Amino acid sequence: MQKPSNLPSRAEQRVIRQCFEAILYEHLLPYNEIPSQNGWTFFLIRGEKHVYRCLGKRSAFDRIRLHGMPLMSVQAGTQTFPRIEDIVEDAALSVEQSQALYAELSQTVLLSEWNEQNIRMAKSRRLFTYEQLEGAIGEGHPYHPCFKARTGFSLKDHRAYGNEAGADFSLVWLGVKKEDVNTYYPEEEHSFLQKEFGYGTWKKVVVALCQSGGQLYDYRVLPVHPWQWNAIQSNELKEAIETKDVLYLGTFGDRYNASQSIRTVMNKDNPLQAQLKLPLRMINTSSLRTVQPESVAAAPDLSRWLHEVVEQDPFLHKKHDVRLLKEYAGASYEPSRYPWIAGNINVIFRESVQSQLQRGERAIPLNALSLKEKDGSLFVALFLKDFGIEAWVKQFIEVAVVPVVHLCLAHGIAVEAHGQNMILILSDTNWPIGVLLRDFHDSLEYYEPYVKKKEAIPNFHEIHSIFKEGATDDYYWMSSPEALRELVVDTLFVYHLAELSWQLECELDFEEETFWNLVNQSLSRYVQREDKENERIHALHLHKEVMTTESLFRKKWTGEKESRHLIKNAIQLEGIYAYH
Repeated sequence: MQKPSNLPSRAEQRVIRQCFEAILYEHLLPYNEIPSQNGWTFFLIRGEKHVYRCLGKRSAFDRIRLHGMPLMSVQAGTQTFPRIEDIVEDAALSVEQSQALYAELSQTVLLSEWNEQNIRMAKSRRLFTYEQLEGAIGEGHPYHPCFKARTGFSLKDHRAYGNEAGADFSLVWLGVKKEDVNTYYPEEEHSFLQKEFGYGTWKKVVVALCQSGGQLYDYRVLPVHPWQWNAIQSNELKEAIETKDVLYLGTFGDRYNASQSIRTVMNKDNPLQAQLKLPLRMINTSSLRTVQPESVAAAPDLSRWLHEVVEQDPFLHKKHDVRLLKEYAGASYEPSRYPWIAGNINVIFRESVQSQLQRGERAIPLNALSLKEKDGSLFVALFLKDFGIEAWVKQFIEVAVVPVVHLCLAHGIAVEAHGQNMILILSDTNWPIGVLLRDFHDSLEYYEPYVKKKEAIPNFHEIHSIFKEGATDDYYWMSSPEALRELVVDTLFVYHLAELSWQLECELDFEEETFWNLVNQSLSRYVQREDKENERIHALHLHKEVMTTESLFRKKWTGEKESRHLIKNAIQLEGIYAYH
């Protein structure tokens, strides 16, 4: 058979591989599996217009791992490498949806190629501070093919506001009619803003407000991401600006750097000051990166509640070192006259990582663990060499994984514990000692029957009017514990720990089976030691042989809003009988 020669660029190869891994994993196209050697399998995939063949292997939770590039049959006896446009042709989408998917995949390739050509990767990122790591981690989501879609970003924007280039920028300030802004500050507004941004910045903002024809008794001031201001000033904000409901004040204050999530920015000049979550009207990975007003309203109450839960539970507070990056304040622009603006101009104040660390401690995002350095070795390789792989992994599971499961089992609270939202705390010898959790306004769920102090649950109906209309499962309150299980298992196990276990096997010959045996032993000891009732474990389905997981790519492939598929479960708790 003739060998293909049109090899795509390295960036496009990665996007194509992740497309096919997702297509196979989520059963988006029919396929056959033809067993090969040493656990490898040939997958024959039949699309509406094309037939593909690739070599791969199933890893933990049935994740598909492809080796090399997929091939596409062209004519009898000939084959070629598929391109993105070929793959999109096989998606069950309208013309408009197909164009959107193609644009997101192509943008991911474009920005990835720019990074390869223009950013000099450090020899090693292992000694970087947390903030440096947030800037230096440019790999993106290891599963979702649209991992760097950033719709609306030009290359200039990518260089200026992406985390990878390390550029810093100051925030744009707007004056907004007072009656259109809801604030959730822990103290008097003007005092709070002076403390957060410094008297010098506050003075400049107030002077600019006066020069623009506004006064503090009529207007509130809000910081806005500069890209967002450029993106919406002539569109969503056009009418509000013309009526002077919104006043442009200028660019003032400390310099900020983008984090991996792009819309969360870190204060470069004062690292102890708050991280700010600022909405961006862009799609990245699987969602639009605006921030809804009700989330801003709920953020401080959710943080206070979770902080109280952790502080009052010795298992989390003393036996384990669980810390929170509290979202302690926020403000949201919600003009009734321009409802389309909601979600586009608001801010959430989150405690910085540095403010939560003690002397001799450092922090790393969990998704750094499975990444490779410039020399091809794993980021975590030297940590494992110093302590031994098994000893380090055992400790990591104990300090990072068990507390999240405990929060779910003992308190009925699930957090979205993916690789960016969980931050590992290490000693100065790189031994795991604790974990930082964050991002509760957008990714916390609870099942009220399991909550110990029900009176402490925030009264969401009083927090924001939209919650009064919200049904169970729409926001934070769930109708069953199964929802909690899915959130925790999907984010922490299926799409995060499975990456680490796979890389440890590939790079250090530490078998996946051994890794998951350690996870299961640790969780089993926890269940037996804490005398957790079988009833809750069964209700959460943590140990079921087959479970559902969210189909992350199906939304892009079919246009469906929400979907799940069945997978084999790598979690098997000892002493807990399985059932179906």
